[in-house]
Amino acid sequence: MEANDPSYLASQIKSNGLVVLEDVFNEEYCDKYKKILDEILSSRIDSNSYCGNNENQVLDNYFLEQHSLLDLIYQDITDKVMRLLIDDDYVLISPSARNRRILDIKQFGRPTSGHGWHTDSRFIQSGKGFNPSVCYMSIICLEDFGVDNGATHYIPKSHSLYKRPENRDADLEFEVLSAKKGSLVIFDTALWHRISPASSKSRWGVFNTYGPWFMKPYHRFYDMFDQKESDKFSKIIRQLLHFDSITPLDHNERMATLKRVGL
Repeated sequence: MEANDPSYLASQIKSNGLVVLEDVFNEEYCDKYKKILDEILSSRIDSNSYCGNNENQVLDNYFLEQHSLLDLIYQDITDKVMRLLIDDDYVLISPSARNRRILDIKQFGRPTSGHGWHTDSRFIQSGKGFNPSVCYMSIICLEDFGVDNGATHYIPKSHSLYKRPENRDADLEFEVLSAKKGSLVIFDTALWHRISPASSKSRWGVFNTYGPWFMKPYHRFYDMFDQKESDKFSKIIRQLLHFDSITPLDHNERMATLKRVGL
């Protein structure tokens, strides 16, 4: 079975918690979006918009300033894997671009997430994790991820525990999520992981979390665009941004939240 076969990748994620696919994106692609993200970061810093701090830059909803960046929320291989891991109606839950880089900007700083051992999974009844997981994350590595530039630490196969780490600061044996520029990483959000120490080297990555259609997104994506623009979005982009699963106003509009049901 080929290493990029969606069924094989889905099985590896279920078994090991993550997969790393090299050479999914070419250098031109990576450099193009890296340049745009640096421009957006500079603009958000100037406008005092939230974008992390001088050791961890975070661009939530990175496509707001340039809607062409919506291209980053969909890839053919990611789509095929998510349909197997979740279902055909999967949606985008959280999009962010992140750079674990030290910047010499004294007046720039707000708290960021990711510190200490944690999961990005969902829990009920005092910490019971959903089994199997309902959310999965992809990372587009626009630059190399390595031990020298803040690559994520993770605990191998910890996703199978389906619970949160009891101590975020525990001294645990871990591996480093190393990946070459142009790689695509897909992992189970139940995997225990943490942000690693920052460096002066740039390490832009695009982090997209996907889940089932009935899960609320972090933000109201469908209100970020005017109707003339959103009407032109492709079917899959509209699906990912929850346009096909917006709760109806009332029973006179329709009964089913998922539009394709047609009730």
